[in-house]
Order: sequence, then C-alpha cells, then structure tokens
Amino acid sequence: MPLTFVQVEEEKNRRIWIFFLVLLLVYFAALMGLMAAWAQIFWIDDAALFRPRSIFLLVLASLITASVHFCFSTLDSVRFLKKNLSAAPPDLRDGIHRRLANILQEIQVVTGNKRRIEGAVIPTLAMNALAAVDLRGNATIAITEGLLSKLTRPQLEAVVAHEACHILSGDCLETTVAASLFGLPAAVIEKLSSTWAPQARLSPAFFLTWGLLKLSHLFHLFISREREYRADAGAVRMTRNPLALVEALQLLSRNWRGTGSIGNGLEMLCIVNTAAALTDESDGWWADLISTHPPIRKRIEVLSKMAHVGLSERIAQTGPNTGAGTARPAQPVFYALDPRQQWQGPYVLTELSALPWISPLTWISDGGQAVERAWKTPMIDQAVFTKRLTQEEKKPSDFICPSCRQPLLITSYDRTQVFQCHFCGGLLVENAKIPRIIARAESLSTERVQSLSKAVMRKNQTRRMERHLESLDRKTIPLRNCPKCKNPMTRTFYTLAYLIEIDRCSFCGLTWFDPDELEMLQCMIVNKMAADPLERRTA
Repeated sequence: MPLTFVQVEEEKNRRIWIFFLVLLLVYFAALMGLMAAWAQIFWIDDAALFRPRSIFLLVLASLITASVHFCFSTLDSVRFLKKNLSAAPPDLRDGIHRRLANILQEIQVVTGNKRRIEGAVIPTLAMNALAAVDLRGNATIAITEGLLSKLTRPQLEAVVAHEACHILSGDCLETTVAASLFGLPAAVIEKLSSTWAPQARLSPAFFLTWGLLKLSHLFHLFISREREYRADAGAVRMTRNPLALVEALQLLSRNWRGTGSIGNGLEMLCIVNTAAALTDESDGWWADLISTHPPIRKRIEVLSKMAHVGLSERIAQTGPNTGAGTARPAQPVFYALDPRQQWQGPYVLTELSALPWISPLTWISDGGQAVERAWKTPMIDQAVFTKRLTQEEKKPSDFICPSCRQPLLITSYDRTQVFQCHFCGGLLVENAKIPRIIARAESLSTERVQSLSKAVMRKNQTRRMERHLESLDRKTIPLRNCPKCKNPMTRTFYTLAYLIEIDRCSFCGLTWFDPDELEMLQCMIVNKMAADPLERRTA
C-alpha cells in the first residue's frame, strides 16, 4: 500500500531521531573507551567508571558533543556538500547548462513552486545525479558534467524529476542527514588524501576515513530501497515518460558512476550507487538491509511496464486498426515513440519505413503490453533498416553494431578506414589505427566536446579513476559483444591519463567508441599536448 504524505513525514522524523540516537551511542561508546583507557593509565579503580555520577557526566558529555556534531553537520550540509564536490550553478552561457536550468524552472512550475530547488553541476566526467536538503530548508539537485552531456532533454527531465520527487516527498532530508553525519566528513578527508602518495594509506587519515565510512554504512540499515521506486514512479507521473528514465538508467548502468570522484559516504544521495556493487544488483533480505538502491534491472522492468500507460492513451484515441478515420489493411500495425517522446501510430510497415526519425533504438509496440527496441522485431528489422542500408553508398561490413544490431559501414575517419554505424554513429576501430587517428585530429571539435574534454583533464582524476577500477565489480556491468568474434568486450578507460570509457576486445584488437568518444579523446590529447609546455615553463 503506498505511503501517504503524513506517513512519510512521520517516518522521516522518526528516522532523523534514530540517526541522532545512533550518533549519541557512538559518542557514548567513544568516551567510555577513553575513560577506560584513562583509568588503566592512571591506575584508577574501574568501579569508579560505573558510579551514577560518572555515568551521568558521561551521558551529558555525549549528549552535548552529539548535539554539536548533529547541528554543525546538518544545518548547512547542502553548502558543505557542494563545496566538497566543487559543484557550481549552471553556466547560463553554456547551452547544455542552460537546458538544465530551464528544466529546473519547469519542474518547479509543475509542482506549484512548493519548494525552491537550486541546480548545480559537478565538474567530473562520471555519470550520476544527486539531491540534498538541509535543516535550513536549502535544496539542490546536482548533475555531473558527464551525465549532463550524454542525456537528451527528455532523459534529463526524467532524472531531474526523480531527484525533485525525493526532495518534495521529504525522504531526501533523512538521507542528507544520514550522509552528512559521517559520510560527508569521510568524503572531505578522502578528497584531501587523494593528493597524497600511495603510502599515505597507512596514515591516521586513512583509518579515520575508513572508520567514518563504516559508521556511515550503519545508516544504510534505516534507508529503504523502496524510496527509489517511489521516486521513479513520481518522475513518471510528473513527466509521463517512463522510457526516458529507462534510457537514463541503462546509460548509468554501463558507465563510471563517480567512485573516487563522489565520496563513498554520499552514495545514498545519488540516483544510483557510485560503486558498481554486486549487493545493489541482488535481491533478498540481506541486500534489502544493507543496500540503499534497488537493482537497476528491476527498476527498468517496473518502468518498462509503466510505458504501456501512455501507449494505451494513443490506442484509445486512434483505435487499434484505424488512423485518421480511414480503414487499414489487414496487416500488422505498430506504434512508435517519436523523438519528442510521444507515441505515434498505428503504422503499417511501409508507413513505418517512411518515417525519417525511426531507428533501431526507437521504442516500438504492436499495441500489446510489450514495449521493445525496434531492432528486436525481425519484421521491422528486415523491412526498414536492412532496406535503408542497401540504399547507402558506403559498403556494409561483416561486423554488427553492438548497440543497434545493424551491419557497420566501411568509412573513413581522418583518412583512416574505420567501421561506423549508420544509425547510432558509433565507431569500431582497430587498436593499431587509433594512434594515427589521434595524431591527425583533422576535424575541429565542437564546443560541447571541448568543454567535456577539459572537465576530464582536472587534477586528481587519475587517482580517482584508479580507485574506481579497484572497486569495480564487473559482474554488475552489462557487457557488449565484440562485433567480430562475438565475445564480451571489456568496459574500461582508454588509459589512466585519458578517462574515456570504451569497449575493448582483447581477442580481436578492436575498440568500440560510442558517439563523441573518439572525438573527445582526440580533443583531450591535443589539449594536454598544448598545456604541457606551459606547465613546464611555469613549474
């Protein structure tokens, strides 16, 4: 049974008090340990520690210390969080940032301006989003630069709506309080220690960070996985577009989510866990107990079922076999989701093939409950996409696109032969040819690609990426099959210096670049080479 607003408020207040009691117990245990050590050093009778007066003073000291810690951590936690993540307001001179600001304004209008929500951009190529609220009433939604650049407008609307639902429902406050008590201090120390040498892991700061993270994980016991399902459902009610959120979650499931860049103690604030943990993708009472996020695959399944709601409205308007008042031939008909995220149809195959925006990744339905990508329907695959490829001047290869499942075309990139998907624009390149492509860099990068590449070249990114690779559980990442040998490709970064995630086949010596990735790699290397002489002169 869904929770009412009153029940959510009661649970929120109860959990905040529980967090304070846990904090109080931690300080009580810590002070008790200090008193016991003091008694051992100065040969004080242990019985003195348990006298009523000693216990009273110990409780009073714990209460004062816990209260100061609680107020200091939670009253202004949004500002501390943004400072730790180097998050800044959207740059309104930048088109992609301006789109985020516009969506935030639209979300506030839809919700009746019940809450002023500020937007922020985290300057990292990691892909994630988070929401935070403090006890002063400040609320923010922060999106990483990497995710902001990859999402379409409908997908970004769905992500922002998801985070806004956390804020408006009230459950964001309890997670912010939980994260700020121990997770935020751990994130601050972790960020500072990222500039130290590897041997610094034996320093007191490392053990302090480890201890704070373990204490932060205690609060996972009180953060329900159900809150993510509720926020997903709220985003669908707000945007009426479940498939946009499905696409965003699919993108997040395969990419770097922020481990090493977003502090490990802040994962409960994010739309997905910063670490690709096997526990998060598991079911059962233990996973429900210690994990704050449900499996991404289950969230996608639930959202995919919701997609039929909007389709049903379209069917009710047009009828299952007629459109525009004319009789339809007795042949299969399909409905397609257009680029504006509106269901269109019904179409027969000839009408479907004439649509300029139809692609293998378009969502298709025959009017039933199932909603699938267009390439998964053999009839559409043969009649629409195979026919289009035969009309291309470029010669098709024997390799199949790992995203669209269509033959790749033989083409030229900076006068080097590569294989490109006609539909999604992805590139398959032989590893031996990548250095010559990078060295030439004949095509000019767009302003968006240049700004993204600069975000990757920031200090400490290499150390953070190393931590990501150390913590990565590859069982949780959906792998693509190699277009040549059909074996699973490795999802990794191009190098430790250039944080572009690519799919690499270790058997065939081939690398798959999603759209913009090869251009970003070229731009990053050119920028690095241009900056190195200046760095040497100023060193």
